[in-house]
Amino acid sequence: MLNVSLGKFVWTFVVAYFFCSMLNWGIAEFLLNDWAAPYFEGFVRSGDGASASINIVKMSVGFGIVLFISAWWFSTIQAPTSWVVRAIYVGTMVSVAAFFGTYTFISGWGNVNWWPLMVTAVCDTGSIVPGTLLLGWLQTLGRN
Repeated sequence: MLNVSLGKFVWTFVVAYFFCSMLNWGIAEFLLNDWAAPYFEGFVRSGDGASASINIVKMSVGFGIVLFISAWWFSTIQAPTSWVVRAIYVGTMVSVAAFFGTYTFISGWGNVNWWPLMVTAVCDTGSIVPGTLLLGWLQTLGRN
């Protein structure tokens, strides 16, 4: 059961998703892509295929699932009592499971070295945790 109304859950999720997806895009565009691209050669799409509409949708939905699970979990638990600690805990646990687990699997299954994927997982986690913090702050506004 949610600790906030469904309406508040939805609008806080949308705001947090916009924030953390833009943060993730900025990290990727300005810090990660140029460094990581050579390590992912032959594994990820490049050129026109990388920016095809369906691929953007898939990446957006995939990232949104991770934040949605963080939002749902944050909105259903009451401990730890500090919303800051709860948001950091939830965002970190969901990100570690989603990104580090998936990217380790991809490293074993695909033709990609493990450590560049772990750097990517750290960057992705660094987007979800602030998004969960924003969501937590927005959901606790107006509470005593």
